[in-house]
Amino acid sequence: MASCLLGFAASATLAEESPLNSLRDAVDLSVSAGARHEDNLVVEELDSVSRESGSAWVGSVDLDLEQGLGGGREIGAGYFMEQRRFDQHPDYDLDLHYGYGNLSQRLGAVRWTTRLDGSIAYLGGERLLENRQIALEASRLFNRVWYLRGELAFKQTDLLQAPERNNDDTRAQFAGYYFLDGTAHYLSANYRFNAKRAEQFRFDYDGYRFGVLYNRRLSDWATLKLDWRYEERQYLSGASTPASGQRLDERERWRARLEIPMGKRLELELRYEHRDYGSNLESVDYTDNRLEARFTLELL
Repeated sequence: MASCLLGFAASATLAEESPLNSLRDAVDLSVSAGARHEDNLVVEELDSVSRESGSAWVGSVDLDLEQGLGGGREIGAGYFMEQRRFDQHPDYDLDLHYGYGNLSQRLGAVRWTTRLDGSIAYLGGERLLENRQIALEASRLFNRVWYLRGELAFKQTDLLQAPERNNDDTRAQFAGYYFLDGTAHYLSANYRFNAKRAEQFRFDYDGYRFGVLYNRRLSDWATLKLDWRYEERQYLSGASTPASGQRLDERERWRARLEIPMGKRLELELRYEHRDYGSNLESVDYTDNRLEARFTLELL
């Protein structure tokens, strides 16, 4: 089939767009590989903080499909897979599989999108979690300068290594983008509220998260992205900490990314992340740093 498409695309006498070009327009496929270092190996889903550092090889595959159906309708689907392999800490090896499907419809100036997604994660070769989510999103572009998006979602998570943490999570989030020079230079801000209700009451919390992002294409050779995020988690149970009453987490993250094109289809991303996670539960009160360098090759 691939050879037929290539032969068809090579025909200079065809006036219509080739199926291969249509496929390239509808599909994005990329692979990446690199290395990362973490000075504190953490499994957030289990509140596991090792206080040990580790380095890993990382790789991923990212596939997205999007097709217009006419009448303002679009359909999309995708799959993402990532692996991390730690040389000295195999118990923290990660395998992540994520898939989604969505259907959107433009009604006047607003686009409405319904999305279903889910993921499976393995930690150290054993299944860590499974989750499923359904979301409804509304978005609108104003005068090519402002873009606003709101979403309501319901998510279920099963933690196979800690079933007492199985939970339902109801989320509402909003994001705004201000384009200074299209997608080459913009600012964005987002807010999220989520109410997580677990199998055991001591893991229930209400969370509030706010973040800002600055994106600037420096020139043809690089794009800089700087972002900051703050999150507060207010646990509902008085038994959520051993001695300090109700647990309260205050989490800040600073991140810098530099994307450097190295040809038409190859890109190098350099990433630095600093996290300051404060809590009155001492075992999850920590500060750490993460470094990563990754090459991404665009196949389609």
